[in-house]
Amino acid sequence: MDIAAVRERLEAAYPELSPQLRGAARFVLKEPEAVALYPLRDVAARAGVSPATLVRLAAHLGFRGYRAFRDVLRDGLHSASARYSSHAQNLVARRGRGGFAAVWRAAGETQAANIAAMLGAIPAADVEAAGLCLARARTVHLLGLRSNYAATFHFHYVLRTFMPGVVLLDGGHGMLIDELAGIGPRDALLAISYDPYAAEAVKVARAARAAGAKVVALTDQKLSPIAQLADHLFLVPTAGASFYQSLVPTMTLLEALVCCLVARGGRAAVDRVEAEFRRREEFGVYWRDGDAG
Repeated sequence: MDIAAVRERLEAAYPELSPQLRGAARFVLKEPEAVALYPLRDVAARAGVSPATLVRLAAHLGFRGYRAFRDVLRDGLHSASARYSSHAQNLVARRGRGGFAAVWRAAGETQAANIAAMLGAIPAADVEAAGLCLARARTVHLLGLRSNYAATFHFHYVLRTFMPGVVLLDGGHGMLIDELAGIGPRDALLAISYDPYAAEAVKVARAARAAGAKVVALTDQKLSPIAQLADHLFLVPTAGASFYQSLVPTMTLLEALVCCLVARGGRAAVDRVEAEFRRREEFGVYWRDGDAG
């Protein structure tokens, strides 16, 4: 049985399922990658059902156990192309069932659920500890390649308004390893990488770790190649309503780190923010009512 057959069986069996099994089935159809990648209890929590319900659903579909069910979904989502095309197919199907209104609702509901799950799974003390690690570093290197670059660019943009010694690694012109030159035990790397993991992100995290730098990792599972290198590890939900991963939970976590760093920076941070925005105003960066043109 492959993932397409699982989808067909779920859709065919849905009318005869109990309310609890229907809830589990809806989640499997909506987020097969979560079932494939996360532990049973985590999947159950995200789906709003008990672990036993997911086990019963697997048995109802003819699997000998939950692990066999999970493995089929994992095999089906092994490649990025299969996963993304599956999500795109779900979007097309959802449009046929309820028009764009259903997609619009799902976009908000998915992110609300992601953030709630993250707040429940990540203690504030862990975020504060990572913030302290970054605050103590001589230089903070930020890494987010490909789709994750937007989040790290924004984080870098905000940090630079009040915090010296922040470097954005972007790998322009093939210079990524050169940008990391000089990193050492007094420095820190904050790296963001989600499945499918950018090979260069893993290389940079390994190089930073080998140089003795602290590593703060935002990734999606404990088996992630950068998770094993982290001094501070955050498993961040990435499920989106579209076919692609969402960065909304990532941005939420980064914003919390900004809050932590500003609070720790005290009056000096406030003074830097004030001076920076005064400098921008004097330069005429922002449009003001009455400006010509």
